[in-house]
Amino acid sequence: MKQQIKRKLILCSIVLLSLTMSVAIEKLGLLNGTATVFSQRERQYKHPLNEYVIKAEFDSMEKLLVANQKLTYTNVSESSFQTLYFHLYPNTFKTEGTLPFNAGEINLAYPKGFEPGYIQISSVESSGEALNYVILGVGETILKVNLNQSLEPRAKIDLEITFTVKIPPARGRFGYGENTINIANWYPIAAVHDHRGWNLEPYYAIGDPFYSDTANYRVYITMSPEYTLASTGNIIKRENIGGKVLWTVEAKNVRDFAMIAGEKYKVLEDEVDGIKIKSYFIEDIYGDLALQTAKDAVKIFNKSFGKYPYKQLSIAAADFFIGGMEYPNLVFIDQSLYQEEQQEILEYVVAHEVAHQWWYGIVGNDQVNEPWLDEALTEYSTLLYYEKKYGEDVKENVYKNMVARIYHAYHTPGMESKEKIHRSLKEFENPHEYQALVYSKGAMFIGELRKELGDEVFFQIMKVYFDKYRFKHATTEDFIKLCQQVSERELQAFFSKWLDYNQE
Repeated sequence: MKQQIKRKLILCSIVLLSLTMSVAIEKLGLLNGTATVFSQRERQYKHPLNEYVIKAEFDSMEKLLVANQKLTYTNVSESSFQTLYFHLYPNTFKTEGTLPFNAGEINLAYPKGFEPGYIQISSVESSGEALNYVILGVGETILKVNLNQSLEPRAKIDLEITFTVKIPPARGRFGYGENTINIANWYPIAAVHDHRGWNLEPYYAIGDPFYSDTANYRVYITMSPEYTLASTGNIIKRENIGGKVLWTVEAKNVRDFAMIAGEKYKVLEDEVDGIKIKSYFIEDIYGDLALQTAKDAVKIFNKSFGKYPYKQLSIAAADFFIGGMEYPNLVFIDQSLYQEEQQEILEYVVAHEVAHQWWYGIVGNDQVNEPWLDEALTEYSTLLYYEKKYGEDVKENVYKNMVARIYHAYHTPGMESKEKIHRSLKEFENPHEYQALVYSKGAMFIGELRKELGDEVFFQIMKVYFDKYRFKHATTEDFIKLCQQVSERELQAFFSKWLDYNQE
C-alpha cells in the first residue's frame, strides 16, 4: 500500500514537473520568438495561395506590354463570392486629374510633359467561357468580374485575363525615363477580402496605397536583347528567341510582382547569410555602396528580427524622383542619389528600403488604412542599422538629422492632439504631414517603446511578431496584443498616448 502511494506520489510529481516545464518552455519559446508560442495546428495550417502565370511582350518603341494572365484564385474567406475584384493601378495614369502625384511633383514626374498610361482589358474568361466584367472606381482602377456561378469558401476558380499596358513617361513607380523602364503595379492584382469586405481603395497620391495577399508567380517577359532585367523572385532562365530575349521568373509567397529594365545597367553581386544581393547601377560610382549597405542591412535585420526567407534581393538605380520604393525582393532607388554629395542619403534610403522587406514584404499590413505600422517599424529599423553598424553616437546623429528634425519642423507645441499617427492615407492633408507623423513620429514612438520595455523584451517582441505574422497581414491591434503578451504588461495607455488609438 505504501509502495502504491509512493508510486502515485512520484507519478504526480513527474506530471506536475512536466506541466511546470511545459509552461516554462512555452514562455521561453514566446520570449525567444520561437514556434512554441503557437499551437501546431496554427503553425501548420496555411491558406492556399493564389497562383499567377503571366506572359507578356514588351514593345520598346511604343512602350507597350501585351499580356495574358492566368490566375488560380482560391476563396479563403467564409463567404460565398458572386464577383471578384482586381486593382487596375495603371489607369490612374490615364488623365492628369487622377495622377498619383501631388501638384508640386508633376513636373518632377513628367520632365518632358504629360502623356497617358493605362491598362486595357481585352477579355476575361473562366474554363473557356467569357465572363461579364465592368471597370469602375476612382480613375477606373477597379475591375469587377461577375462569376457564372458562386465561388464557395475554400473553392478555386481559374481565370484568364488578356490585357495591354501602356507605360507613361513618368519617373515614378510605373513609367520610364532616360535609363530605366519601371514596371510596377502593372497587372490586374486580386483585391484583398478581409473582415471589412473587399478593399477597393484608389491609388492615393500620398504614401504607398497598396494592400495585397501573398501569392505565387511565374512570369514570362519578352524584351529586346539590349535590356537587363531586375525583378521580384528568381530569374530562372534567359533565352534568345527570334532576336529577342525571353526571361522566365519565378516568385513564391510574395505580395506583389515588379520589374525594372535598363539598357545601361551594370551589376555587382555578393552573398550574405546564403542570400544573393545584387546591385544594379548606371554610372560607375556608388553601385558598390548600395551593395554593401544592402548586405549589412540584411545581416543586421536577419539577426534582429528573423531571417529573410527568399534567395535574392536586388537594389536597382532607377529614373525615380521619389527616393526609394519597396517591392518584394526588389527596391527602386533614385538614380540621382548615386553621387558623391548624396552618398549619405543613398545609404539611408537603401537601408530603409531593405528594412521594408521585413515590414510590408514578409510581415504585411494594410498600407492604406494603417500605414504607420510598416513605415514606423521600417524607419526605426533604419536607425537600428546605423546603431548596429556604426555605434550609438552615429545612430543618434542620424536620428537628429533624419527623424527628429523632420518631425520638429512640422510640430507645433500644444497641437499634439492633432498629431494622430494611426490614420488612413486619405486623412493626411499633404506629404509633409504624412512623413512627419508616420515616418518620424512613428519611429520616435518605436524608440520610446524600446526604452519602456528594455532591449531584451523589445527584441523578443520583434522576433515573435516577425515569426507569427510572416506572409500574413498584421494589424495595430495584433501588434499591441503581442507587445502586452510578451512583456506581460498593460500597454494600452502607452499606445493611446502615441498613436491616439483605442483597442477594439
